[in-house]
Amino acid sequence: MKTKSLLLILLMMCCSLFVKAQAPSALPCMDDAQSKEFNFWIGEWDVYATGTQTLVGHSVVQQVSGGCAILENWTEQHSPNSGKSLNYVDRATNKWKQTWIGSERKGQQDFVNGEYTDSAMRFTFERMNAQGQKIIGRFIFYNLGPDKVRQFNETSADSGKTWKTAYDFTYIRKKG
Repeated sequence: MKTKSLLLILLMMCCSLFVKAQAPSALPCMDDAQSKEFNFWIGEWDVYATGTQTLVGHSVVQQVSGGCAILENWTEQHSPNSGKSLNYVDRATNKWKQTWIGSERKGQQDFVNGEYTDSAMRFTFERMNAQGQKIIGRFIFYNLGPDKVRQFNETSADSGKTWKTAYDFTYIRKKG
């Protein structure tokens, strides 16, 4: 009788563990490896022009929506300009997307086709310049370790034959 009771208890424990293992997570993005690829950017940052001590702004980057998105809160140094970006995996393409909204009038841009490769999140984008010419671009976030991220944006007006740096920033994590 003891053996049957012990077997019944073990069977119930195994079934309970199996059900727990199969139960969907309340926050599925927290368990999704792709949704975590951009987490290296989460934090509070002082932002400098790369290669200088010139402070260009501050950024607070937060994980939001149950780990399904990353929200950037940008404030430009010595300027009223600010902005926010929402970064997420677009489930229609299975690629990262960033939508940026800035306080300046022309401050909206979508960065698409984001992929994390070679320790960098790499986006592409298109826009029209003031003359109606198509501009293509590359937007890259280099993961330089736990306390440093480089954000690099370059554009081409000749279908990628030549490239011009739009900006090059280094994010340094705030201490404390």
